[in-house]
Amino acid sequence: MIKLLTFCIITNLISIRISAAEKDKPIEGIILGISGFEYNYLDIGYCFGHKVNWPSTEKLKGYGGLVIGAEFTSQDRIIVAPKLSYSINMFVSFGVNIIYYTDFQTATLQFRPEFGASLFGVRMVFGRNFSVGNYPFGGVNKNNYAITVLIPT
Repeated sequence: MIKLLTFCIITNLISIRISAAEKDKPIEGIILGISGFEYNYLDIGYCFGHKVNWPSTEKLKGYGGLVIGAEFTSQDRIIVAPKLSYSINMFVSFGVNIIYYTDFQTATLQFRPEFGASLFGVRMVFGRNFSVGNYPFGGVNKNNYAITVLIPT
């Protein structure tokens, strides 16, 4: 009896996920946000991904995909940080970033995994930067908090 009940539950969960995947729709949009901890950055990018709507409406439940963008700051000098990101956002948010911080004199490449929460296109995450190579570069947060919003186009 337990095996039959387990089989029914697993089959039901798989069918719910398959029907949800059929409702995923392409989405593109502008990502705007702020990030930082010790140093604050403006975050801007463009998302190429998919969205998931609430079952009974067309309201955005979550989104995920590739983001091409950059972070900017001008606290003690201008730092531009082009980045490539991929995230999955539906209540819980997971993401990874490759970021190239430069002040046009020196530079560093950073890898940042992120974890947080997301709802209705608003994403709040915590990430930690890891240097790819040992390049001394000031102005990069070791720990990073970010809040971004997706503006569909």
